[in-house]
This record gives sequence, structure tokens and C-alpha cells, in this order.
Amino acid sequence: MLSPIVKDSDRAIELMEQLVDEMEQRYRKFEQAKCAHLDAYNQQLINKQILPLPRIVCIFDEYADFMAEKEIRKELESSIKRLGAKARAAGIHLIVATQRPDANVVTPIIRSNLPGRIALRTASEADSKIIFGGSNTEAAYLLGKGDLLYQKGSKLERLQSLFAERIVLA
Repeated sequence: MLSPIVKDSDRAIELMEQLVDEMEQRYRKFEQAKCAHLDAYNQQLINKQILPLPRIVCIFDEYADFMAEKEIRKELESSIKRLGAKARAAGIHLIVATQRPDANVVTPIIRSNLPGRIALRTASEADSKIIFGGSNTEAAYLLGKGDLLYQKGSKLERLQSLFAERIVLA
């Protein structure tokens, strides 16, 4: 792990800014090496027998909890917007998850900069519309237990994910 699990807003903002800085550093390296993306850059390093740059995956769980304060939301959206627009080619990937797909949480800025979307069964048609944008209400009618919709671009696929039940031992 690049960082321990972050639970407070200030540290989350700091970590997202570090990811933006890492992305910018990687792009400077790509420019010097005359490469457009991580795979091409790493291939050059491997040919020179140098360790390649690793991919970085940032999992942002319970995103809604961090979006409660307006100032924090502004900072996080700014970083996510920058990372969402350019980070994939640099080998930095974002997974943003929330149980509350409220319009104040999954904003148009977030939707437009994170092209892949997954929805499990939502509580309402409105929540489905927020996740996918537009008028798509299908997530409200999923079966549950791992039934999901996956959207990349304009294509929507229905898939089955792993279903794990929580077991409480007394």
C-alpha cells in the first residue's frame, strides 16, 4: 500500500493532491522519454533493465462522507477532475464508491470525469439517474445479490458480481 487507510478529510485531500503531483511527475518523465503512456514508458525501462513504474489504484470508499462539507467537496472534486481527465494514461486509476448516490455527492463534474460506472440495486429511480446521468432508471429494478449494471461511455451492460454475505459470529 502506498498509504495507510485514510479516514479524515484533511488527509484525504492531501493524498489526492499527492496523486495529482505523482501524475504530473509521470507525465514529465513520459515527455523526456518521448512516450505517451505508462505501458510505452515501462517498455523502455524494461529494455534498459530498470524496474518499471507501478500502476496505482486509489479506492475512495464511502465518498459521500467526505462530501458533506462544501470546502472539502470543492478540493476533492478538483483533484478527481484532474485525475479523471489524465491519470489513466499515467497508470493511476480511481475507484469512487458510495452507498448514497445523492446529487450533491455524485456531481456532474464527477460523472463527466469518471467514464466507467457501476450500479448495484438502487433505492430509487432517482438514484439510478444520478449514477448514470440522463434518464436511466434501470438500476432501481435490479435483483440484488450482485446483480449490477456497468456503463462505459454510452454502452450499458448487465452483469453479475460476487455476492458475499456478512456472517456474524456470536
